[in-house]
Amino acid sequence: MFRYGIKLFQMKYQVLVLLLIPLLFTNCEKDFETIGKSPVYISYEDSSVIKRLPPQDFNDLGKIIISGNYIFINEKEKGLHVINNSDPANPVKEHFWQIPGNTEFTIFQDILYADNGKHLWVIDVGNYHHIKVTNIIRDQYMITGKEYYPFNYSGYFECFRAELGIFNGWQDTELINPLCKTE
Repeated sequence: MFRYGIKLFQMKYQVLVLLLIPLLFTNCEKDFETIGKSPVYISYEDSSVIKRLPPQDFNDLGKIIISGNYIFINEKEKGLHVINNSDPANPVKEHFWQIPGNTEFTIFQDILYADNGKHLWVIDVGNYHHIKVTNIIRDQYMITGKEYYPFNYSGYFECFRAELGIFNGWQDTELINPLCKTE
């Protein structure tokens, strides 16, 4: 009797193993497709995005530098507000210098040194109405793993990857196996 119980247990065990073998060769991750958000990137190498624009509204401000009669205020990740302060009682926003990815800058003898997240841009600002990139000192900054999430959005989205470029907003797109999700 005991002998038959062992044989029955062995047979059940063999059947169970045979049933589980196909699961080992099955892809557990099923392709998942949905409409969601994906980051829009600007190349770290694209100097055409660095330009003078009309004054912009203040939003997420950073570093402030005073040089001569001007105040320069960093708009984090976007560029610099240029404010004429020749009459301190009445400062005037004159320009916005668009420098995507910018968080750090300094000005010395009409030369602006500004990062774009990865490179150090050397920009001639001798004429505030016409700025000109004169040099790029490549790979001066370590790309940080900043996390970006779509604002006022609930659902799946493609995770931001800093090595692909400078973050420049979100777009609707078809996603396959997205790894990021907001609630």
